[in-house]
Order: sequence, then C-alpha cells, then structure tokens
Amino acid sequence: MLESSIMSTAKNYFPQLDALRGIACLMVLFHHLVPGASQWVAWGPLGVRLFFVMTGFLLVGNLLQQKGKGIHYFKILGDFYKKRIVRIFPVYFFALGLLLAFGVEPSRHVWLWVSGFAINFYMGIYQEWPGVLSHFWFLATSEQMVLVLTCLTLWVPSRFFIRLMILLFFGAWIHRWLGTEAGIAPMMIWYSPLSSMDSMAIGAVIGVIYRERKEQVHYLASSCGIPILAWIFFLAATGIRIRYYDTAWIHLAETFEAVFFGWLILRTAVGFTNLWERILTAPFLVYTGMISYALYIFHPVMHHYVLFNFGRSGISTDPSNFGVIGATFFTTYLISSLSWFLMEKPLISLMKK
Repeated sequence: MLESSIMSTAKNYFPQLDALRGIACLMVLFHHLVPGASQWVAWGPLGVRLFFVMTGFLLVGNLLQQKGKGIHYFKILGDFYKKRIVRIFPVYFFALGLLLAFGVEPSRHVWLWVSGFAINFYMGIYQEWPGVLSHFWFLATSEQMVLVLTCLTLWVPSRFFIRLMILLFFGAWIHRWLGTEAGIAPMMIWYSPLSSMDSMAIGAVIGVIYRERKEQVHYLASSCGIPILAWIFFLAATGIRIRYYDTAWIHLAETFEAVFFGWLILRTAVGFTNLWERILTAPFLVYTGMISYALYIFHPVMHHYVLFNFGRSGISTDPSNFGVIGATFFTTYLISSLSWFLMEKPLISLMKK
C-alpha cells in the first residue's frame, strides 16, 4: 500500500499500478465493512495477497536498481529504511495514538506488540483477534518479510537469487499445508511471515525478470498463452476456495492466486491498453491507490468511530445498515485524504530532498 511513493523516488514508478493498488485496497475495505461481501469471492484475502505480490515486485526492482549503480549494500539498506521509517511511522503511530488516547480496547493491552510490528505473533500465540487493531497484522507481516527479502536481494549472489525465491515460493505453501495437516492453530499458520512468502517471492521473481530480462517481459505479459494460463490458475483457485475452504487444499488456492497476481502485476507494469487502460487510469482508482496506506490504517478506526457515534445518537448500529457502511467509507476517505495532504505528501517531499 505504501510502496508506490517509496519506490517512485528511485524512478521505479508504474502509473497503472496506482489504480491496481486502489482496487486491492477497495477489495479489503469491502471485505471488512460490507457484511456478506465475501460470501462468494474472498475479496479481503485476495486484496492482501495482491498487495504482497506487488510489494515483492517493487521492492526487488528498487534494490536491483541501486545495486546496479554500485552503491555499497549497507548504504542501500540504511537509505531504504530511513525512507521507509519516515513513510510508515507517522500514520501508523498516529492511528495507534488515537486509539490509546480514547481508550479503545484492546489498544492498551497490545500496544507494545503493535509498536514492535509484532501483532501477528501475538495473534498466533494467544489465538486472539485484537479488535480494532486486528488489521495491523498485515503491516507487521509485511515489514518482517520486507526485511528478509531486502537482505536476500542485497547479499545473495544474483545467480542463486531466483532459485532461492522458487524455494521460498514452494516452502511457504508446504509450511501452510503441513501446519494445517498437523493440527496447528490456524491463526498461528495464517499470520506467520513465512505463510505469505510465496506471494512476496513470486513478486520478487517478476521484479528480476522485468529489470534484467526485458526481452522476455512482453511475451510473458501479453502473449496469448500466458494470460490464459494465468486465468486458469485463478479459476482453479476460486474453485478450490468454494469446494475445499475448510481443508488444507485452501493453501494451494492461495498459491495459485499469487501466480495469477504475478502475471497481472507484470502486465500492468508493461501497461494495459484500450478498456483496461481507461480503467487503470481512472482518477478515482488512481487517487484511491495514492492514499491506500492511510485507507488501510484508518478504516477499522473510522468504523469504530461511526458505530460509537451512531449508538450515542440512537441510530441503528447494525453493520449491514447502509448508513453505517456509507458513513464509514466517507469518513475513512476524508481522514485518509487529510493524512495524505497534511502528513504523508509533505514527508515524501522531504525524503526527495
């Protein structure tokens, strides 16, 4: 969600990916805020997986660009995390501070876990959903995987890197599958960083292909056979989700989805034309992608705020109430826009300087 602004500073910016990021963010918001929205399509998990694949693609592309300039690896790592801290921390800790200031539970109980980007481990160990802070698991898992992938990209020799990513790709699926078959608690499996590494790994592989094997990119993205194969993977994943949702087969569906999103991101990086170009340059979707980090951070907070105020005013707080859904979307976009223009965008400008 926040990769676009960070990566654009390294001339690694793909305009249509902003809209794709916006679509992924809307998928997550619909999953969380519209009851029953994911009855047939797993909008939230799909949106999160798309974000992970996109992160791997942009991260590796940026790091390879820096390595190609001959910059020392420790300097690349230091500069990367300076920018990342400035980009991530203000919005992240502002939201946490609001929850603490207003006494929204369980923020005072888990704030140390959230502050250390480890709330996913808390959820796995204690098998608890930390209420309005539950969605922070994605940010914690993402940062843990980003650290690992950054170090691997910088220090693993190039000739071994893709092989290692393929190993991680299959290793993540096997980890989820064996954990489920062994009866390990689902939250321990779902929220461990290794569980989502197949998505990050395939993003990394297409990042390498895009940067170093450009003669193959157009074929992989646009030839008739590859898109058909990608859609077969997606449809197979959908069928598995519908028929085998409560079994270990669900983990194969997640891996198939990662493969599909790998193709989709590569195709978007190349650039769609005609109808898809108009969709992926639509101002609303591009804007949604631009403010997607704050949208993700604030949407459960604003949902809590809307429910609290509706309850005080005697208005129905039924989550399926259209007024609740509409007010939550409106206030989330409002505070996210304020966050972008008053906090995030000024800080990005400082980073560039």
